[in-house]
Order: sequence, then C-alpha cells, then structure tokens
Amino acid sequence: MKSRKMPAGRLALTAASLVLTLVLVPAALAGKPGGGGGGSTGNSGSGCSIAPRQVGLDQVWTVSAWGLASGANMIVTFPDGATSAGPVTVASGGTYVTTGNSNMSASWGFIAPEQTGTYTYQFVNRIKWPAGTYTKSYATCSVQVS
Repeated sequence: MKSRKMPAGRLALTAASLVLTLVLVPAALAGKPGGGGGGSTGNSGSGCSIAPRQVGLDQVWTVSAWGLASGANMIVTFPDGATSAGPVTVASGGTYVTTGNSNMSASWGFIAPEQTGTYTYQFVNRIKWPAGTYTKSYATCSVQVS
C-alpha cells in the first residue's frame, strides 16, 4: 500500500475548504441526528458523509466530517488501493469539509487518475510515521464512482 503526506498544493485546497466548512457544514448536518448521512461514526458525536454518494467520472462530491479533534488527519483510499494521508484543518466546531473528484489524483502524480470504484475517506487522530499508525478513528465514509 502506497502512502504519502499531503502535498503542498493540497494545503491551498485545505485552506479553501475551511471557508466552505463555515458555509456548507450546517446545511450538510441539518436533519442528520447522530451523524447519519451515508457515513459511519467512529465514536459518539463524530461522523462523516459524502454527497452525492454515487457519481460518474469527473463529477465532484463533497465530504463533510464532524466531531473531529484538532490535529485530525484524513486518509483517502483510492479504488486501486493507493492511499494519501495528511492533516486537515479542523474548524472550531470540530468540522471539516472538502470536495473530491476522480480526476483530482492527476495532480498528485503518484496516483492513477480517472479511477472508477470506491473512494474511501477515513478521519483519524495523529498519524505516527513511518508506520502510518493511529489510535483513534473518528469516522469513515465513501463514494462510488462509475
């Protein structure tokens, strides 16, 4: 399994995601008691969802996570099994929002773009390197690309 820290280009996207967090998360969480919305919760009060849950190639999806602690990390697993992991900027309410696209991997270089299959997002506490281990999983959710 390939692992790599989040590249600098993704940091700019993370900053933009923080702005989206303040706008999109309240709407994404509305009417979803206990986290719901197509994701699983790692513990009480945390969870994630992806909308829409199924997309075609190059369509955009939105990932929303809540109940995260400061210093949380996101691990993205691509359909071919490759992974990318790195820290996320958690808003003061413990939320994080980002967007994904099956072609986003093209700019990452080491991941084959245009993959169909399941993209899985996992939110965990601090990742220890080089082993890539963590002790707490907040939530896991996925999107199907066809």
